[in-house]
Amino acid sequence: MELSDVFPKDGIPQRNYCDKCKSNLDLTFSEFKETVSGVSIEIAGLPFLHCPKCTINYLPDRSRMVIIDAHERTRKSNSNKFQATRRKIEANFKFTKIPFLYDPDDYYYIPGLTRPWDEGFLTPVFFNRNVLLKYDNSPDYRLTFASTTYGQINTPDDYISIGINRFGNVVMWLGDIAKLPESEQYYLRSENRDSDHSIGSEFYDGQIECIFTEPNRENRLFAERSDFVEACFLRFGTKIAHLDSEVMDLSIGFNPPVVDTEKERRHIADTLNKIYVESLHRDALGKILTTLGVEAKDLGSLKRLQKVMEYFAPAEDAASLIVPFFVLYDLRVAYSHLTSAATSADIMAKVLERLALPIGSGLQPIYDALLDRMLVFRV
Repeated sequence: MELSDVFPKDGIPQRNYCDKCKSNLDLTFSEFKETVSGVSIEIAGLPFLHCPKCTINYLPDRSRMVIIDAHERTRKSNSNKFQATRRKIEANFKFTKIPFLYDPDDYYYIPGLTRPWDEGFLTPVFFNRNVLLKYDNSPDYRLTFASTTYGQINTPDDYISIGINRFGNVVMWLGDIAKLPESEQYYLRSENRDSDHSIGSEFYDGQIECIFTEPNRENRLFAERSDFVEACFLRFGTKIAHLDSEVMDLSIGFNPPVVDTEKERRHIADTLNKIYVESLHRDALGKILTTLGVEAKDLGSLKRLQKVMEYFAPAEDAASLIVPFFVLYDLRVAYSHLTSAATSADIMAKVLERLALPIGSGLQPIYDALLDRMLVFRV
């Protein structure tokens, strides 16, 4: 390769997106071994930006400068061979005295994170996903989501943006973490993990690239779940649903149906039911109704929610709004292994009727109609 090939194409800095598929890139470390304009250059442990989909490597701008500098120094020494092992950057950005695990290479080599002020503020710090469960259950902190992988922890005085990467790990900025009380920082440290060098997500898109694309229906539905739970908390002072570990796992890994098979039907119905029906806190809804003088002993979670809506929003057609969630529950029962063929057929006939679909409709039209109806649900 020629030295000119090392320079950024058209002078444009490297971004954290694959040129071919536009996916986010991960930071990796590998060997650079090339003959560059007559100079053999071997550098072990050089940072690359890797596309996990296309398996293509790109050079971060700082790595380009390392290669260019190696070429220049080798030429000046009248040699034609350069061989070295790169030393990882060691830095303590001193935003907090709590010894968080993080890798300064992320800050210096992932595009868009370095800046001439507040050096190290945008260093990504990684956590186990369970770190979020405390904030979902804390009276002083609340957790809200704009999508399944981008949200924020609302503190009494501020908020901290959080992301969930493709490995399911939580990402926060070091500078944001330093704004939390020291006691909270110690808690975060207990769930802190080594960097996996992957911050490509809607979190990165929004925070660094200011890219706010129209969310898909699945992300919109999860965001509206978050908004509804938050609105109920502000009104009643209690959480009517929780983001437990299973709900989090299911929502992050959920994909719309691709093929219409019995296995896919069960998967879609069971997953959506767990996220949007089973996660409702039956006891919390019961306590709300008890304070209103409404008997709730024999009512399930959805009926309790309907009663609460009828009391506080009498102008709304609560029964109609909540229908798709009853339909979702019925769909899970119909697709269950434990349901007889005759019973399943009867339930499916009612499902299709309530979704205004013709008899014999497959999984895709059922899924589309169901999500459209669920997205009509508002606070």
